[in-house]
Amino acid sequence: MTMSPAEPPAPTARRRLGWADTAKGLSIIGVCLLHVVTAVPDALNTPVGLISTALDPLRMPLFFMVSGLFAHRILQRSLADLWYRRLWFLLVPYLVFTPVQAVFRLELDQRLSWGNFLLAIVSGDPGLWFLHALILFNLAAWLLRKQPAPLAVALSCLPLLIGVMTGAVMNQGFRQIVIYAPTFFIGLRYRELMFAIGQRAGRWWAAGASICVYLLSEVLYHHANTTRWAEWNELTASETAVANMVRAVAAIPVGIVLAVALVHTPVVGRSLQWIGRHTLPVYVSHHAVMALVFSAIVLPLVDSDPDRYGFLTHTYPMVIVGMLACAAAGAFFYAVSKVPYLQWVLYPPPLPRRHHRSAGHAGDHRARVETLSGVR
Repeated sequence: MTMSPAEPPAPTARRRLGWADTAKGLSIIGVCLLHVVTAVPDALNTPVGLISTALDPLRMPLFFMVSGLFAHRILQRSLADLWYRRLWFLLVPYLVFTPVQAVFRLELDQRLSWGNFLLAIVSGDPGLWFLHALILFNLAAWLLRKQPAPLAVALSCLPLLIGVMTGAVMNQGFRQIVIYAPTFFIGLRYRELMFAIGQRAGRWWAAGASICVYLLSEVLYHHANTTRWAEWNELTASETAVANMVRAVAAIPVGIVLAVALVHTPVVGRSLQWIGRHTLPVYVSHHAVMALVFSAIVLPLVDSDPDRYGFLTHTYPMVIVGMLACAAAGAFFYAVSKVPYLQWVLYPPPLPRRHHRSAGHAGDHRARVETLSGVR
C-alpha cells in the first residue's frame, strides 16, 4: 500500500474530511446489510452474511467515533448552546421516525401496546437507538467537558461496569448503548490522534500495526465465543458486553486505515463519501421500508402466483430486494430533505433565540450540518 496521506491533521472549517465521510458511508451500508441478512431466512449462513459478520466490529464503532470526532465544540459550549445547536437537531428526527419504527418492530414481535410503544420512544429500543445514544453521549460529554481526556474516557466505561454488576447488560437496548460510549469519547477527546492515524494510514507500519491489533482482538473474541459463551446467561452477557467494548475500540485504527484506502479507490471512494454525507435519510427509513416491502409487496406477490413469483422467497433474491428497498428508502427521504418545510422532519430549522438571533441562526445552521452530516 503506497498511499500518500489523505488529509491534513486539522481540517479547516470549510474542508470535509474524506475518510470520515467514507467511514460513515461504509457504516450505513453495513447497517443496512445487517438488517437485511437478519430479516431474510438463512442469509446469515451465506457469503453475504459472512460479509455482514465481518463488518460487526466496524460499522457502529466507526459511526460513533466519527460522531465524537466532530462533536468537539461541546467542550466549549454552554448547556443552552448544546440544546440549540446540537440536541435539537438530533431530537426532532428521532421523535418523528422512532414511532414508526417502534410500531413495525413491536407489531412484528406481537408486543404492540401503548405501554411498550411509549417505553420504546423513551428508551430508544426498538426505535432509532443510534440517535438516542448520541443524545445521551452529547449530554455526558458536556457534563465531563472539564475533566482530563483520560478520565473522561475512563468514566465513559462506567455505565457498562454498572450494567455488569447489576445485570442490566442482559437488556439489549442498554448494552448496545453502553458498549459504544468509549468509542464516541475517544473520537471526541482524542481527536488529534484520530487525525494523525488518518494522516499516516498509508504508511506500512501504521497500517500493519492497526491490522495486527484488529486481528488479535478478533481472534481472541471468536475463540471465547466458540469455547466459553455457548449458553446465554448473566455471566455471558457481562463478558460479551465487555469484550465487545474492547473489540469496538480495537477496531478504530483499522477502520480509519480502511476508510483512507477506500478514499483512494476510484468510483467506490467517491460513492462512499457521497453516501456518508447523507446517512440520516437512509438510517431513519431503511428498516421500516424494508419490512413494508417484504410484507406488503413481496409476500402478496408470492401468494398471488407462487409459480411466477416464488423465487422471491429464496435467500439471494430476498437479500437483493432488501438492499434495493434500503436504497429506495434512502433516495426517497433524500428527496424529501430537499423539499422546503417537508425537509424539517429530517433537518429542522434552528430554534429562535432571544439574543443574537442572526449570529445564532448561522451558528445553528452550521451545527445542524455538522451534527447530521459529519462535517468538519
